[in-house]
Amino acid sequence: MSRFKYLNLITEDARYFQIVFLGVFLIYGTLSLHWEFNPLIIASIVGTAVISQYIFCWLYHKPLDAIRSAIITSMGLSILMKTQFWYVAVLASFLAISSKYLLRINGKHIFNPANFGLVATIYLTKMAWVSPGQWGSNIVLLYFLLAAGSMLLLKVGRIDTGLVFLGTYAFCQIAYSNIYLGWPADYTVHKLSNGALLLYSFFMITDPATTPNNQKARIIWSMCIALLAFYWAEFKYMNGTPIKALFIISLCTPLVDRLWKGHSFSWKYSLKF
Repeated sequence: MSRFKYLNLITEDARYFQIVFLGVFLIYGTLSLHWEFNPLIIASIVGTAVISQYIFCWLYHKPLDAIRSAIITSMGLSILMKTQFWYVAVLASFLAISSKYLLRINGKHIFNPANFGLVATIYLTKMAWVSPGQWGSNIVLLYFLLAAGSMLLLKVGRIDTGLVFLGTYAFCQIAYSNIYLGWPADYTVHKLSNGALLLYSFFMITDPATTPNNQKARIIWSMCIALLAFYWAEFKYMNGTPIKALFIISLCTPLVDRLWKGHSFSWKYSLKF
């Protein structure tokens, strides 16, 4: 493959952009937001994801370009999941990658891999958790997340999913907090500018391989996730509600795809095994 073909592959495949963005988030969080950084945990997550992906590519005769997706999944887990034990990190990473191959309907995996690995590990082990407050609400981070996420989603055609989710969630917050309870607008701005919420919106909920194929169905699907996440957060006081809502609503995706037909997403370029 010539250097120009490699350049074209990099500029066309949105996964390269996502790897860069998530890498920047991880570095920013460690250096600027002072996250607890455990090299063994990060290495366990990334190493397990890459090795697991390679094995499944070999077993299922899949193209090696899926390694890029495994790196994205592992970086998402590294940012969102907190644990003190390396073997819990290994479990989360393995569950995430294996779910793409073992939990499929009509050739499409049901769950976002990072979402499945995170939620399954939290409930199976009780030794992992999500810390949304680690992001704070820095306005610079807010703008960067919006710009980075929008660029990525425009490349994969899922900008509707992220915007509908955020718009529905914001509407619920304004209607309940500002109009019904009469709280000041600053409260809602603070809630919506949380980096974790934006990360869910632009880099997890919008996974092109696991969102509904039909655009109208994606809009309804995104609204359902936002409504469930808002209800759990405001009335049940649950932590990390967007990822838990995504897990539950994803169970309905195969039925949604059957009722509303659309073109399934596939990455344009492949490196053959």
